[in-house]
Parts: sequence; C-alpha cells; structure tokens
Amino acid sequence: MKVMKNLIPLSALFVYDAWRPPQAGMVTLLLFIHFFLSCRTLQAESPSPPSSNWIEKVSSRPVPGLSGVSEIVWAMARPPYGQYDTIALHRITKDSNSTNVSRPVFLFFPGAYLHGEVIIADERYDLRLYLANRGIETWTLDYRTHTLPHEQIRDSRFMQPWTTEVFLEDTAVAADFVRTTSGKQRIFVSGFGRGATFAALMSARYGRGDVNGLILLDGHVLDPPDEEPLYRERQETPEWFADDLERRYLPYPRWLKQLQDILSDPQGPDFLPIHVFANRTEALAHFLYVSPAFGQQGGLSNAKEGYADPLVLARLFLSEDRYWPRVQNHGGFDFRRHLAGSSFDYEKAWRVLNIPLLVFASGNMNKADIPWAERIEYSARATSTQEVQYRLLENWGHLDLLFGTKAQQEVFQPLVEWIENNQLSESKNRGGVGTQ
Repeated sequence: MKVMKNLIPLSALFVYDAWRPPQAGMVTLLLFIHFFLSCRTLQAESPSPPSSNWIEKVSSRPVPGLSGVSEIVWAMARPPYGQYDTIALHRITKDSNSTNVSRPVFLFFPGAYLHGEVIIADERYDLRLYLANRGIETWTLDYRTHTLPHEQIRDSRFMQPWTTEVFLEDTAVAADFVRTTSGKQRIFVSGFGRGATFAALMSARYGRGDVNGLILLDGHVLDPPDEEPLYRERQETPEWFADDLERRYLPYPRWLKQLQDILSDPQGPDFLPIHVFANRTEALAHFLYVSPAFGQQGGLSNAKEGYADPLVLARLFLSEDRYWPRVQNHGGFDFRRHLAGSSFDYEKAWRVLNIPLLVFASGNMNKADIPWAERIEYSARATSTQEVQYRLLENWGHLDLLFGTKAQQEVFQPLVEWIENNQLSESKNRGGVGTQ
C-alpha cells in the first residue's frame, strides 16, 4: 500500500493543469486516476479607455471580522464589449474615510484562475488584509475570467481574443484608475504566478515612471540563456478557446463536492476505494505534495510538511474561476509565444526597467529538476535596477507563498517593511521606462 500511496494522483492538479511546466508522471496519472475518481518603442504609453468609464458596483462594505477594514468594488466594460468583457477592481482599506495621502498604494494582480474577492477574512492568509491593517491601501484586479459562470459553457469563441497583451492592457487601465482614485501617482505593483508576469510587463510598458516598486511573487518573464522554455506546443483545438478546470478524468462538480466534503468533515475517510490515509485532510495534503504538475516534490504546496493548512487551500480551490483563455497557456510564459504578435518590444522594455524589485521564489519545484526559482531570479536581475532583493524560500510550494502557514512571517511582514522603506524614498528620482 505504501507504493500505491506514492503514486496516487492529485485531483487538484487539474486546477493548475492549464499552464503547468512539463514533466514526467502522466503515465502514472492515467494508470491511477480511476482510484481517485471512484471516490517598437520603449516610450511609456497611456492605456485607453479613460478612468471615467468605471462604475461603482459595491459601495463601502466591511470585511467581516476586521475592525475598520472595508472594501469597495468598481467594474468596467472592455473592448470588444461582449457579455464577459468586464474587469473589476477591489479596493481594501482601513478607515476608508481617512484623508491620509501619504499612505502607500498597492495594486495586486492574482494568479491564473484567481480573483480579488475576499475568501478567507484572516490576515494570515490574505496579503491584502495584512497590508490594509498596516495602513497600506490595496487594490486587486478581477480578470475577465471572473465574469464567467461555474457551469459548463458551450461556446468559448468570445475567449479567442483574450491574449496576454489584451490582459496586459486591462492591467494598465486598472493601474490608471488606481492612481486617479487614490490620488497617488506613484504606486506599488505586485502579482502572484501569472499575475507577477502581468505586473512585470505592465510596469515595463505602461509604468511611465509611476511605479514606486515592483513585487514579484513566484512568477517570471524570462528564461535563463541555458534553459529551454517551459512553453510547449499543444494540440490545436480550432473550435475551443478555453482551458476548463473540468477534465476528462475529474468532472468539475465532483471536484467541488470533494472539496466541500473535506471542509464539512475534515476527519472523514479519504475518497479512495481502499482507504490509504488517516483522513481526507491528510489525503489532500498528500495529493498537493505529489502533484505531477509541479514536480511531485511539494511544488504546488508543501501542506504535507506543515507549510500550509489543507483546509485553507480547499476553500481557495472552491472559490477559483473555472476558465482561463487557452491562448495564454501552453506552459510557462514565453515571449516568443505569448507576445509574438506585439508591436511593442516588451523584453527590451523589461531589461531597461529601473525600479526597486522585491522578489520571492518557492524552492520545491527545483527539487524535481524544474529550474523555476532560477527563472524568477534571472528575470529580476535582467533589469537595469541595482535594487533587487531576492528571497528563495526553500521547502515551500507555489501556493504556500500566499496562503501558507508561514506566509505572514516570511512574506507579508518583509513585504510591508520593504514598501515602507521605499515609500520613504518616493521623492527620490528613480527612472522608469522612458526615463533611462
């Protein structure tokens, strides 16, 4: 039974399957999945349309359990103005009526399938709440994908034009509105996973010298010269343009039901026909650890060794958006694939960018010979700035950086200190794009 335990595939890997790095393990996955189922300029540019097209959807509402912390939500329709072509911004502040113009402003771009809604109202597991409680005004973008239903869609043609560059334009429009509404011309920009890629490229193209600092959380934009891109060609699907969390071997409703069952009865039996684990919570932690999508060495999460709470991650998975544009996937980010048709030289703009950088990388994918952390560090040091702080978190998985048990001490707190230090230096003349 011990051998079987090490080969059981992770149901949750399907959540991240759409842009995972390539690796071995799929044969094992297929053999054993039925066990689980039984249970060219560099001048800064101005985005368009103007900020006045934003509509307030949710007036100030308190964040449950957090005294003085409130949220406001705005939305905006984006070209080509179809049913799902809408983005939104969540502003979270403490004492929202305060006129403190000196407080830092932080704009955050989530990872693929994630969004800006508060799912766990606990500052230990939500960076935005931690920052807001310490006087930092936080904003988070909902991508167009957050407007889609969780039910099965039959026509995904509307997603065909949702390219990386289109989403980058959305992030730039969001940043413009944040500056206008907050009254702060220089803001801090951050992202997680694919959101870190968006944060980096948006700052490179649209920064206009208005990005006070950039925080990359486990995401990259460049491959080191001696590394092959993580991008891989996929089979063409001429009539289908969405990556769906539903997979052939795991119906989406069943995945959600399993998550709900874990939360309602964490000590209940696992979902295997022959029980292997002490309970379903232990099973989820193990599945996360051995995910083939992230190297089978805790690359997705190291909840198995206490770096995350499986119940927190179960709540996260339940809240995810179901769809992501297929045109943006095919493995890790690659300029040659994701921005091949752009008239703007993003790579050159990134290399001449000169703003302070704080960078965190998870270390567990490297244990499986997937050089993930190297890509993140190389991307940061490829810029023109001399102000790079790079932190490699050994034994951490990807999700542990934002939702882990040690994130508050090892990520959130240093991030706040870094923002406060750079906020004090805001008046210094630091060059961004177009000011080199």
